[in-house]
Amino acid sequence: MPRSAYEIAQAGGRHAGLLRTYQTRSTTEIQRALRSYERQVALHHQKVQSPEQCIEEWDQKSPRVQRALLRHWQEDAARNQELADIMRGILQERHGQG
Repeated sequence: MPRSAYEIAQAGGRHAGLLRTYQTRSTTEIQRALRSYERQVALHHQKVQSPEQCIEEWDQKSPRVQRALLRHWQEDAARNQELADIMRGILQERHGQG
């Protein structure tokens, strides 16, 4: 089973610096960051689903540009999901659920 973003960060991998930074922050701050990352995930999924609502003249863009934008938004959504998972992991560990 693949490890979670939280476990990878704990092991010193991707996002380890963010994990270290937020481990010393207040629970309120972590919850705020979690909500923010979750909003970004939703926003980027919305952009992928309806790019014409986000980019003027979407249909005029070349297929290469369209693919690049869609890939960029998918990567942003995935990264923000990882960051949200890290915040969730910190909260679970603090509350003895981890």
